[in-house]
Amino acid sequence: MGRNSENEKKRQQILDYINGYYDDFREIPSVRDIAAGTGIPTATVHRHLTVMKENGELQYAGRRAISTDRMKLEGGHLSMPVLGYVACGPGEEETEKLIEYIRMPESLVGKGNLYALIAKGESMTGAGIFPGDYVIVNRDRQAEPGDIVVAHYGGYNNLKVLKKDEKKGVYVLESRNPDKEKYADIYPHEFGDFTIQGVAVCVSHRLGRT
Repeated sequence: MGRNSENEKKRQQILDYINGYYDDFREIPSVRDIAAGTGIPTATVHRHLTVMKENGELQYAGRRAISTDRMKLEGGHLSMPVLGYVACGPGEEETEKLIEYIRMPESLVGKGNLYALIAKGESMTGAGIFPGDYVIVNRDRQAEPGDIVVAHYGGYNNLKVLKKDEKKGVYVLESRNPDKEKYADIYPHEFGDFTIQGVAVCVSHRLGRT
């Protein structure tokens, strides 16, 4: 194996280690971390990083100032809490419990005060939301008719399409399931208090077997 091939192999090893370290710890490794993790001497790691910078393979400004193309792409991800479940059907009592944190691409969910809920029930299957799906909600977004919202009324929460009954001058929460007997529209003003806790901006679900 020629010297150039050996150097290319070491540089790939360094690049893989940097990306792997960032995946595991969400921070950039130091030159000493890279040396310890790859078994390549510190001075040699520094030299390869400098060459990789000159070749445009990464950005390097010393110490932990390292940035790879993969890190730049992953940098557009946002972390958000999963705060329990949301009913997709008859409303259920509101409960908020931190279950876990998930990361989603900013290009899909946008910016804002974001959180996630796990869908329960089948009233929104016509909108592509199924039981067990993660529904990403933006607290900051102003709800408008046609939006899918997390509605709170009478101590219950529910995921529905927000509509306006122009004749009655009130809001309506509509299902997206053709079985209207089971999933009838809800007039939240009949329960007294009515608030919108956020607008659904994205849904994530696992594919089943076909």
